[in-house]
Amino acid sequence: MSESIKYTSKNIAEFYSKNRIKWDDFYNSEKAIFENSIVDNKISVLDLGCGCGGLGIALKERFGVEDYTGIDIQNEAIELGKSLQPHANLYVDDIFNLQNESIKSRKFDLVVSLSCIDWNLNFDQTLGSAWNLVKDGGVFISTFRLTNAATVDDIKKSYQYINFEGKFEGEIAPYVVLNVNDLLGKLASLDPVELNANGYWGQPSKSAKTVYESLCFSAFAIRKKRFNEGSDFEMSLKLPLDLFRSNCT
Repeated sequence: MSESIKYTSKNIAEFYSKNRIKWDDFYNSEKAIFENSIVDNKISVLDLGCGCGGLGIALKERFGVEDYTGIDIQNEAIELGKSLQPHANLYVDDIFNLQNESIKSRKFDLVVSLSCIDWNLNFDQTLGSAWNLVKDGGVFISTFRLTNAATVDDIKKSYQYINFEGKFEGEIAPYVVLNVNDLLGKLASLDPVELNANGYWGQPSKSAKTVYESLCFSAFAIRKKRFNEGSDFEMSLKLPLDLFRSNCT
């Protein structure tokens, strides 16, 4: 059975207890995708790799969402999150080996993975596990690092030090970079009914070691079919045009 990497660095909890806890803390690509996807504040939300649960605070602030559940594999992050939100549904858990029955026994209107799937050794398995938690007709929102060159999913070639000061020290995490067409193929295999994306070019994190000097940082919303829904598929990509131009380097 696969497991997520169990990071021990306290930098994660310390950073996310003070950052990305307000709506304006989130990237424009993320905000655009949430704005387009959330039309009802009565939805249920599951946040995978939630850190200190800041997304729950932000979604309540912006949309009035109350039914928020977050899981993270790091105990320190969850404990800090509970100090920020004493009544929040925050749990130490692993997407590959869920223990919490209240999560295992249901599916969610919205499942979110921000900077989580592409920080994991088992990208395809993580994607599939997240998709399985989405209700029929529900939406999966995730962020990805994209390129028009070759996919790099090898921690020996592309990784990030877990600190937020841009230093090359501490534990390392995979820094997965996907060719845009490779990603679209993976998402198409989920058989969704709708896909929306928003993204822009930027430089890799200062604490990352990767083969590319520029990446497209993107957020995607993928909607699951309802029971007996037809096979028509809609796609809207607000991504840089040159992301789709071949680059053989």
